Amino acid sequence: MLALLSANWDEINQLKNDIESTDEASGSELDCKIGELYGKKAVFAVTGVGIKRARAATSLVIQQFKPGLIIYGGFGGALSPDLRVGDVIVGSSVTSLKKKENRSLYHDFSISGLEFISGKLITESRFFVNKPDEKKRLYDSTGALAVDMETWGVLEAASQSNTPVGSVRVISDEADELLPNMAAIYSSNGELDSKQAEEYFRAYPELLTPFLKFRFTNTPRAQESLCRFLCHLITNL
Repeated sequence: MLALLSANWDEINQLKNDIESTDEASGSELDCKIGELYGKKAVFAVTGVGIKRARAATSLVIQQFKPGLIIYGGFGGALSPDLRVGDVIVGSSVTSLKKKENRSLYHDFSISGLEFISGKLITESRFFVNKPDEKKRLYDSTGALAVDMETWGVLEAASQSNTPVGSVRVISDEADELLPNMAAIYSSNGELDSKQAEEYFRAYPELLTPFLKFRFTNTPRAQESLCRFLCHLITNL
């Protein structure tokens, strides 16, 4: 069985509609669908945002479903100045800045017909990697192509059972783009908190335009690119 995980359903919304669901489990511990996608038996689950939530949800998926492969699909922020919104990164390894450790990811996929880049990822709180100078510092010091908030947690949980993990990240913001503090406007499940956002942008009105570009231009482009790539990848597994 394949496990396809993401921080929230929005990032893989197009795939969600294609799932031939045979069961659904939505509760306090795990929000998931069980069924088939493009002929593959799979469990599809959302983990919430961040390392701890990704680790906990992945552990539950492994305990309940024992998948043979986990693919984590989601957005990532570009650290490399060469990357553009919608570019696909298949992680070859991931580094935890907190633990100062690098681990390999499963990336031996047979992929043809779609463009992607294979390279190093970093897992860190995106809430603190939202300014161009911070992104440049990370790129110069690590050589990582992109930063995300979950891959390390997924890999930690999966290492207990030696379950292989692949991470597919689509660029949602470029290295020179400034973002607001997402922790101030999004909840832990990745949904926009309208009340908090209104208060935040009253205090920081100069960040409203960059946010609107991220939400209404970058995000749809990244969603489409991610779902198109995952569709092709899963079909050819």
